[in-house]
Amino acid sequence: MLKKLLSAFLIFLSATSIAQGPFPPAAGVPGTTAISKDSAIIQSWASGIEIVRGYIQVDDTTVYNAGSNKATFGHPANALGMAEGSSTGVVSLGDGGMATLTFDRYIVNGPGADFAVFENSFGDTFLELAFVEVSSDGVHFVRFPSVSLTPTAVQTGAWEETDPTLIHNLAGKYRQGFGTPFNLDDVADQPLLDVNAIRFVRVTDVVGCIQPAYASHDAQGNIINDPWPTPFNSGGFDLDGVAVINGGTPNYLAGLTDLQLAPDSYFLPAENGTFNSGICSFPYEAGTGYWSGFSYSSRVTLNGDYTNDQFVAVTNGGMDGDSTTFAIAYVASDWMGGTYDPIPSVVNLADGQMATFSGCYVSNNAMAYITMRDGTLYNKKFGGDSGNDPDWFRIKVRGVRADNSLTEPLVFYLADFRFTDNSLDYIVQDWRWFDLSALGEVKSLSFVLESSDSGDFGINTPAYFCMDNLTVMAAQAPFISQPLADISVPVNAAPVNIDLLSHFSASGAPITFEISVNSNPAVVFASVSDHQLGLEFMPDVTGLSEISIAASANGITVTDTFTVEVYSSVGVNEVSPVMALVYPNPCAEQLNLSGVASTGLRLFDSRGCLVYDAFCETDHLNIPVSHLQPGVYVLRVSKNEKVQSIRVVKL
Repeated sequence: MLKKLLSAFLIFLSATSIAQGPFPPAAGVPGTTAISKDSAIIQSWASGIEIVRGYIQVDDTTVYNAGSNKATFGHPANALGMAEGSSTGVVSLGDGGMATLTFDRYIVNGPGADFAVFENSFGDTFLELAFVEVSSDGVHFVRFPSVSLTPTAVQTGAWEETDPTLIHNLAGKYRQGFGTPFNLDDVADQPLLDVNAIRFVRVTDVVGCIQPAYASHDAQGNIINDPWPTPFNSGGFDLDGVAVINGGTPNYLAGLTDLQLAPDSYFLPAENGTFNSGICSFPYEAGTGYWSGFSYSSRVTLNGDYTNDQFVAVTNGGMDGDSTTFAIAYVASDWMGGTYDPIPSVVNLADGQMATFSGCYVSNNAMAYITMRDGTLYNKKFGGDSGNDPDWFRIKVRGVRADNSLTEPLVFYLADFRFTDNSLDYIVQDWRWFDLSALGEVKSLSFVLESSDSGDFGINTPAYFCMDNLTVMAAQAPFISQPLADISVPVNAAPVNIDLLSHFSASGAPITFEISVNSNPAVVFASVSDHQLGLEFMPDVTGLSEISIAASANGITVTDTFTVEVYSSVGVNEVSPVMALVYPNPCAEQLNLSGVASTGLRLFDSRGCLVYDAFCETDHLNIPVSHLQPGVYVLRVSKNEKVQSIRVVKL
């Protein structure tokens, strides 16, 4: 809900929460898991979004605000790109509303949190919550197991508080500018989900009402109580952004932003040609009084002139917001051949490459939309006067393989009135995702349009559709799914074997491994056979060695480094072992240590550089780490010739 009269409400709301529950506290409080929008661990942000708005008061749909009984505040594009951390640069979902987001890369299951969802709460305890789900295929979504321990005897009012330490795995736990992290380990056991190839994140508003008929429940069956009702056009969860923390190789995005257009204009040259965006090529065919194939546009003005109006999208612009650039296709009919069959509009990959298309966003041309909605002398009003006519308008696309054969078609309905329940009939008027991955590896796409309103001279519905963010899947580099842990063994220990596939993952190609560094082979002999790493310790030798493993796939290599310590076992029974406890890990602001009385403490970065060195006399110590760069560090705790090595992740 858009926060109104902020200064008045902030008088009554605490700046920080008082921890009462078992879960991490508010942003800025020791032990929090909040991720700043400016954090260096963020790789990228959502690049596409599909929105289904919810009611502003789900138990009474006669309640209207700003002319609608559903949430209307904000533009879907407000949730794309970097979170603003403000109260206004968001899109409101309404009660039970839903946003499904796509990205410029896979989200992968790496160390710690893999992505984060940002809301716009103006305080640490005014929390509007949302469920979070993920999918690899856009069909099967898996919800993160959430917990809400907030009491439910009394409804949390529209401006009342919630303790964040009672909330787990629900977006909206933290104030604006700070994201709620999600770890794919929590859903890793789902058979229809590839946690190393997440393409979609879905955010669904929690209906905070405690009435059983309308309540939302957590994974344990508890009713979730959050501020409700919020009968404003800005009601429900306010999505500010979704950040990728652990991501694969960036995909190729034909987002048309690389094409320059004056405001409210379009591309309509007099000669045949092509235009390019990303690695995609869009052929354009000029003619006398018409064109076909693909063009692009930033036009938003309808003025009744056919030449101009054909270049307006019903969305009022591209994925990036009003008046931004999008592609537009016109599918001509073969009137010269007398068949009036559609002549495909084609998208090619540059230089005849072969690749898999992830998908694209599509919507209606404004002129086609108005024609289907209202009808004309030459075009049918969809549904007819009764609303019962089973009309439809659809895109059909085939892939062209390397041998020029065609794949089976995929279909997307831009309008569909075939439902028995007329309330389900629709004409698309926003951007919707069209998944193309089932076409497999192809060199081009072939689009046609079909309509139930057709005659002897082809379809009567204006044969246009709009496209944005056509995404081509890149070969995925291997990534570190679980960092290799440091090893400490006594002298003359038995050999150790490590399955490297438990630590590295890749898509589309097998991984090959090699040892790129072994700093001290006199201490440990390291070898790789297939995906098994073997460590053999030299007889009667103690010392340290740093070992780096290089993993290669798809022409890309990543490296992880760990330390092997071989220590003397002489007198080990007389030496007190080091039993230091380190938390939180991962950490952001400070590292808390306990059990460290009379120990030497040394913190090394991933390059082996010493960044902290101290002797601790007390049992507890807090080490500030906010000034350190995000990454992996090694804390070495030494006492009485014994050393404990602990891997620490700095967010």
